[in-house]
This record gives sequence, structure tokens and C-alpha cells, in this order.
Amino acid sequence: MDPYRDYIEKRIVQGCRFPELIWQELKQRGYLGSRGSVQSCVTRLLYPLGKTPLVLEPVRTMPIPSARRVFGWLVGWRNLAIEEPRSADHERFVKALCKIEPVVGEVRSLAREFLGLMHRRSVRHFDRWLKRLSCCDAAEMRRFAQSLRADLPAVRAAFKLPWSNGQTEGHVNRLKLLKRQMYGRANVELLRLRVLKPN
Repeated sequence: MDPYRDYIEKRIVQGCRFPELIWQELKQRGYLGSRGSVQSCVTRLLYPLGKTPLVLEPVRTMPIPSARRVFGWLVGWRNLAIEEPRSADHERFVKALCKIEPVVGEVRSLAREFLGLMHRRSVRHFDRWLKRLSCCDAAEMRRFAQSLRADLPAVRAAFKLPWSNGQTEGHVNRLKLLKRQMYGRANVELLRLRVLKPN
């Protein structure tokens, strides 16, 4: 560990608090030891017993966002009514995430491209995108490619045809809400009245 101690101290001073990431960086520099050894060293440097910590000032962090919000940041969604435009923190978070896990960057690229294809309704480019999706390192994306291939005529129709089942889905959602409000105790007649009556 001694030959790498200076590097570990330098990374901690730079703001890195993740032993896993430091261990991966050390492996690229020739370190053959275990992850546990690196974790112990990082912990001792951050919280030494009876001594001054290596880092005196706390690093500014942001609260952990939800998975849904992170997905929105990754694909570039923005709700102007609720959120401010993308901040530098969001950009930094996305870049750090893609650096720590390169597969996230690949998935981000595929997701953004898919949204663009849907907006442009480009079937020709969809086939090329589907081939890339099948070769993705993320197992979830390969499963998504399989599900698209299983119902390929319907997917192609979604690109070509102007119709949408959004209205049907809205009514189904409303029906489920009404059923939940009655806790399953009301009969079909009452449900029919509540569905058909505007109020």
C-alpha cells in the first residue's frame, strides 16, 4: 500500500470519498491488493484516531436524487413548470455517473436517440438503432430489444400511424381510481353511474 499512499491522499484532497473508485484507479496503476485494504486506508486517512483529518473542509454535496429524476437528467427532460433549467450540479452529476459506470453513458445515448426517433417518426433509423440496442452491455436494454422484436409490427405501426391509445389509457386509469375509492365494496351499477356521470 505504501507506494500508492501519496496517490490516495491526493485523490481524497481532490474530493473523492469512494474507496471502490480509488481501488479501481489503483488497479489501473498496478496495485494488486484487495479492495478492503484500500477501504481501510481511505477510512484511516479520512477519520484518523486522535489526529487532524486529512480533509478539513467538508465537500459540498447534493442530496441523492430519485431514480426517476436521474433518468430525466440523463435523457435531458426538463419540466419548466416545476424545475429550473438544468443546473451545473446536474451536469456534473451526470458526467460523474457516466465516468464511474461507462454503461450508463451508453444507455443514455441509446435512450436519447430513441426519444429522438419517436419524435421524428423515423422507421428507417429505428432498425439501425435496434441493432445497436441488441449489442448493448446493459442486460436490461437487451431485454428491451427482445420485447420490441417480439411485437415488431405494432412498434413499426406506432412510428407510421398517427393514432394513439392515450385516451383509452386515461379512461382505464380513471376507472381504476374509482374502483380503489370504493374499496371493492360497491356493485357494478354504482361503478357504472360513477364512470358515466361527469361529477
